[in-house]
Amino acid sequence: MKYFPLLLDLRGRSCVVIGGGSAALQKCRILLDAGAKITLVSPRILPALADLLRHGAGTHVPRAYQRGDLSGHVLAVVATNDQAVQEAAAREAEQLGILINVVDNPERCSFIMPAILSRGDLTVAVSTAGRSPGFSGALRDRLAELLGPEYARAVEVAARLRERWQRQSIPLPERRRRARCLLDEEFLAALRRDDWSLVQRHLEQVEGEPISLAELGVESS
Repeated sequence: MKYFPLLLDLRGRSCVVIGGGSAALQKCRILLDAGAKITLVSPRILPALADLLRHGAGTHVPRAYQRGDLSGHVLAVVATNDQAVQEAAAREAEQLGILINVVDNPERCSFIMPAILSRGDLTVAVSTAGRSPGFSGALRDRLAELLGPEYARAVEVAARLRERWQRQSIPLPERRRRARCLLDEEFLAALRRDDWSLVQRHLEQVEGEPISLAELGVESS
C-alpha cells in the first residue's frame, strides 16, 4: 500500500487551489462538497469556476501563484501544467508542513485525490495510487451502478441501530454480526422500494425483538 487512506473533515477549513481550468474546477467542486473554504489563485478562470466560487465558500485571487500563497491553509491543490509553479508550490508545502496534491504529478504529491462515490454518509474512494486516474473513475462509475441510493438509507438505519446497541451494551462481535445483516439483498431491496413493513420485519429479525422505526428515528415516508 503506497498511500494511507484517510478521510479529512474539511468543513469550514481553508484550502488553496492554484489554477483556473477544468482540473481546478473539478477539484474545487470536490472541496466545496466537503464544506471547505477555497482560495483560488489564477490570473484567469473558467466562467463555470467563477460561478461555482460565487455560489460557494470561495475567493478568487486574480494573479499567478506567489510564494506565501499556501500559508494559513490546511491543504493545497496545484491544478496547472506550469512545471515551475508545481515545483515551487510543492517545495513551499513541504516547508510549511501542508498537504499538497499536484494534478497529474504524483511524485510531487503528499496526498492524492481518489475517485469518489457518495451515497449520503457513505463514501467510497477508489485509487490506483495516482497511476491511472481514468481507471479509478471508470471503476467508481461501475460501483455507482451497484450501490444505489438505498445504501444511504441503510447507513442511516445502521447509525440509529448503533446508538441503540451502545445503550444496550451489546458486545462488539454481536454488533458486527448484526451490522452485516443490513447488507442482506432483500433488506436493501425493501429500502429501495420504500417497503417499510418489510424493513421493520427484517430489523426485528436482526434484533430478536419488536422494534419501531419511529422510535428508532428512521423516517418511513
